[in-house]
Amino acid sequence: MHTALLATYTHPVALGLRYISAYLKTHGQQVTMFFMRSKRDTAEADFSPALLAELTERLRDVGLIGMSLMTNTFHRACRLTDAIRDAGIRAPIIWGGPHPSLATKESVEKADMVCLGEGEEPMLQVVEALESGKDPRTAGSLAFRRNGQIVKTPVIPLVDELDGLPFPDFDVNSHWVAMGDHFEKATPGTLRGALHRYRIETTRGCPCSCTFCTNTAMANLYGGKGKWVRKRSNENVIRELESIRARFPTVEAVNIIDDLFFIRSKAEMEEFSRLYESRVNLPLELDAHPNVINETKLQALAKLPVALVSMGIQSGSRETLRETYHRPTDLERIVEGINLLADRKIPAEYHYLVNNPFESDRSRIETLRFAATHHRGPAILRVFPLQFYPGTPLYDRARREGLIEDRHESAYRFTYTGKTHLLGSGYLDIWLRVVLNLRNAGVPRSIVHRLVDVVTYPLVRRVLDRQWFAPLAFGIYRVGRFITHKLIYQPFVRPFRRLRRKGRRGQVGHAHQKGARRERSGAAA
Repeated sequence: MHTALLATYTHPVALGLRYISAYLKTHGQQVTMFFMRSKRDTAEADFSPALLAELTERLRDVGLIGMSLMTNTFHRACRLTDAIRDAGIRAPIIWGGPHPSLATKESVEKADMVCLGEGEEPMLQVVEALESGKDPRTAGSLAFRRNGQIVKTPVIPLVDELDGLPFPDFDVNSHWVAMGDHFEKATPGTLRGALHRYRIETTRGCPCSCTFCTNTAMANLYGGKGKWVRKRSNENVIRELESIRARFPTVEAVNIIDDLFFIRSKAEMEEFSRLYESRVNLPLELDAHPNVINETKLQALAKLPVALVSMGIQSGSRETLRETYHRPTDLERIVEGINLLADRKIPAEYHYLVNNPFESDRSRIETLRFAATHHRGPAILRVFPLQFYPGTPLYDRARREGLIEDRHESAYRFTYTGKTHLLGSGYLDIWLRVVLNLRNAGVPRSIVHRLVDVVTYPLVRRVLDRQWFAPLAFGIYRVGRFITHKLIYQPFVRPFRRLRRKGRRGQVGHAHQKGARRERSGAAA
């Protein structure tokens, strides 16, 4: 049977959907994938009528349509589903991904079925049921409506042996990418960097139970259905990277997207380092948690070209971390992680959460002081507005306390853009960004602390802490962004980056040619 899989995301990575496609193909199924990319990150269903018309024509011969979505692509998935139905296509539509798994009620109002949790085996069961003329709703890990009621089938146990899964599907011959008003075949160019900076998953699950994270809700979904945190073997990971590089010489960096790469033991890290250095050795990007990053594990990676380590700080307040986020992280461990990365000159990225209605001004000021004292740059800074995603503990709390109704609308309407970073932010949250950027630029701690003294002084707050402050800050941000992007980055920085990328690709191609010559020489010998 022919199955179509649609990625609703603006960036055409969709790793989970690629795993499902590969799993179906290894069981003899025909799969076509469509990546509904947009020119910009948006939560809006900005599909043109011409694009939707072409999509529906391409879907007329399929027996099942699957869509993967998150909360901020919910409206995009709704528009696609409506367009398919309006075109008279009657193939069952099944939604999957984090949002349908946790916001099941509103999802089954649009889709015929919802896949709960990891989708490889449930999707195969649905396809095989359709092929044999059976009711696909007998498959496991499904939710659907029957006689006005939501019915859920038992959740299929988690895959314990990740090495048994096929590598994600990058068979570009069966992939199509939305390019404005039409579709084009997938290429490294149309995939917007997905085959330049290759994303790879080496673990599934997360041992933390942060109240803002969908991982916590997903772990609850699988209670008693298998081990939640699972790791692939290092050899299996390296073989995937070797395979993708052999097929796509454009790959010039590797981004391990695991929630916690550093949960590995020292021995596992050393083995990974040895294999990666000898067989891949591309610039490497990793995620870290302050509780598991340490000198020993960083030492194990010392020989690798680590290009970035991203670490979630979230808050500099002990109260917020422990009482609100249920994140048992000592501030001393966060400081240690920052210092380890800075001392080793490892490029770093730090994440903070703001716009938290459960956080007191005292806690916000503690975060300002923490950043003024301990932040060490230069680093990439990500200051995210807190969103209440369905199924998470903070979502449930926000509903109980009347802060939201069934939805936290901003989670549906916005992606993480500069607009959501500033518009709607509170006074102290805006100053956190200022403090971080000043410390990032090397402004001394003493000066930054004096600034914090001034902006938190009651009289100053009475003057500045007004509704006009956030729009003013946003306007200054936009002007600064225009100057740096249009007048500095594009004419002076971007051309050199392109030249460097071409140089890297040339080196990669040369290395492949040398490797091929060595293999031929070995075969001849």
